[in-house]
Amino acid sequence: MSEQPLTPALLEPFLRHLRSEQRLAVRTVRAYLHDLVSFMEFWQKYKGDVLSMAHLQQLRPADMRAYLAHGHREKLARATLQRRIAALRSWFHFLEVAGELPHNPAKWVATPKLGLRLPRAPSEEDTARLIESPPPISSSNPPADWVHARDQAILELLYGSGLRVSELCQLDRWDLNMASQEARVVGKGDKERIVPLGRASIQAINHYLQLRDQALPEQQGNGPLFVGVRRSVGDNRLNPRQVQRLLQQRRRWLALPEKTTPHALRHAFATHLLQAGADLRAIQEMLGHASLSTTQRYTHLDQARLLRVYDDAHPRAKKQMEEAGQQDHAGRRLSGRAKESVSLLTDSSSTAPLVAQ
Repeated sequence: MSEQPLTPALLEPFLRHLRSEQRLAVRTVRAYLHDLVSFMEFWQKYKGDVLSMAHLQQLRPADMRAYLAHGHREKLARATLQRRIAALRSWFHFLEVAGELPHNPAKWVATPKLGLRLPRAPSEEDTARLIESPPPISSSNPPADWVHARDQAILELLYGSGLRVSELCQLDRWDLNMASQEARVVGKGDKERIVPLGRASIQAINHYLQLRDQALPEQQGNGPLFVGVRRSVGDNRLNPRQVQRLLQQRRRWLALPEKTTPHALRHAFATHLLQAGADLRAIQEMLGHASLSTTQRYTHLDQARLLRVYDDAHPRAKKQMEEAGQQDHAGRRLSGRAKESVSLLTDSSSTAPLVAQ
């Protein structure tokens, strides 16, 4: 058994595996590193000794439960505890495959269950205010016209195509096909997908690029679609934090809820499409979700709206039956069945699809 203390530097082979083999995002790899260092710090407090490979080979499930209990005492969120155990499981599995560990001590440790938390999408009215209202004006240092146009194009794309903020920032000019009204997006795990470009998005992007090319001729070509104000011949790509600040300024200027974030516009894209009767699986494809259940969590509809969709769309719903002047065989309208069906759709324990399948 190796008594050599484990240090963050010795985690590099595992981190390289996450980047190259698992193809995890840089942010996720950093989070895993932080979680593993947290476990090393916990071990030193828990056992009064620096963690070594010899300790790992003797780890018991009780040690893992003690680590979870320590996190509870620190009042960490359930999602954080879940991620920390996931990081350890992944690391231990890597060591087990490499022959460094006889088994994975975190394999059978139960992690805290996350409650179903439905994201709140901004209303169509709030979304329209965010996108269409004039931007906040700075009298001391007013931004250039092309910057205003850029910010407008960003808002249109986030809402119009349901992009993650990281996907938006990674777009290059050549990823857009204005003729076919679509864009090529690289999502999680380097998976490519095609998303539609709405008319408003295309107009905003064309206006932005026209002004930008006049103001920054050195930035022309097939480089980043969205760039910062710093003049540079190299890659001056906008980063997610800058986009988040843009949304922060806009929502505070308009007194919108603090939850009006770039990701909230992605929720709004999905929810408003579903409210309009779009197919849930089509929304899944546009969002780039591997699982339909993830898409369902993005599309939070109230029961009254679902009832209206059902009554408007289903051939044997209340509205349709009334228009046809028909009743069911028992002489009763089908509104009760409609309500029952929709209550099943909105029940979080049901695996039934939502609407418009």
